[in-house]
Amino acid sequence: MSRKPSRWTPALLISLVVTLLVAGCGSDGGDRQTDESKPPASGAVDADLAGRVPDDIRAAGELTVGTSAPYEPMVGMGEDGQLTGFDVDVLNGVAKLLGLRLNLQQTKFEQILPGVVDGTYDVGSRGFFDTRARQKTMDMVTYFRGGTQWAQRSGDTVDPNNACGRTVAAAAGTVQHTVELPAKSKACVTVGDKPIKIVAAPTQDDAVRALTDGSADAMSADSVVVATTVRRSADELTAAGEVFDSQPYGFAIAKKSPLGEVLQSAVQKLIDRGEMTTIAQKWGLDGEINASTINGATI
Repeated sequence: MSRKPSRWTPALLISLVVTLLVAGCGSDGGDRQTDESKPPASGAVDADLAGRVPDDIRAAGELTVGTSAPYEPMVGMGEDGQLTGFDVDVLNGVAKLLGLRLNLQQTKFEQILPGVVDGTYDVGSRGFFDTRARQKTMDMVTYFRGGTQWAQRSGDTVDPNNACGRTVAAAAGTVQHTVELPAKSKACVTVGDKPIKIVAAPTQDDAVRALTDGSADAMSADSVVVATTVRRSADELTAAGEVFDSQPYGFAIAKKSPLGEVLQSAVQKLIDRGEMTTIAQKWGLDGEINASTINGATI
């Protein structure tokens, strides 16, 4: 079937970009369970950083982190039932520097950030974008950078900027499902074209299956998720277009928490020592930042 040429107006494009960038990642989750991970053997406790850890956290002897697997490569479940992933490795490095045990709490996605706000978790981690909207109720310590990207079956050609009438899958609750795809679909209708048929997959794995089994023409997800999915697909899938709407990922903490500066300093130390690069290479990711900040969002 032939496709009409793109007829995005400047106003529509500007509105779309602004809309996309005010929200962050989201997706499926699971029931709460504990995974008390030991810090890696390498590295050593940083006495200065450990001395700056808030008293209540130091007394507990652990850094409690709310997360939700699977959302690979940021967090996943290993064959041994332990949580693994890029975020997990980074947080293990942070906990080691602070002289703490890493206590990962597996929970439902939608419970992570509220749990940070009410004090259930010291940190919320699950590939969250740092956005001004989130900064109204919590602080975000940046540690990496990503964006949105589409995937398609090898041999197909899908244009993320001209997908009117196509079927696109995304994990339910993600920014791609709730913001990006509805905005693009609405723009299609506005210019007289067919809307995008959005497949709200229960999980990220379901979104991938929708693409591979032909139920969807494309899949939209975080760029790091797409990179991992494509790499593991044995050439069955390929990226469709470039990464767009790039912005920093952040670890969520309570607003004005004294943990903020300590966590930021620990992340910066991992960056300066090259450990962040090593972790990124392990997971095949490209999105390193030179400086960790607290509330680094610009939109």
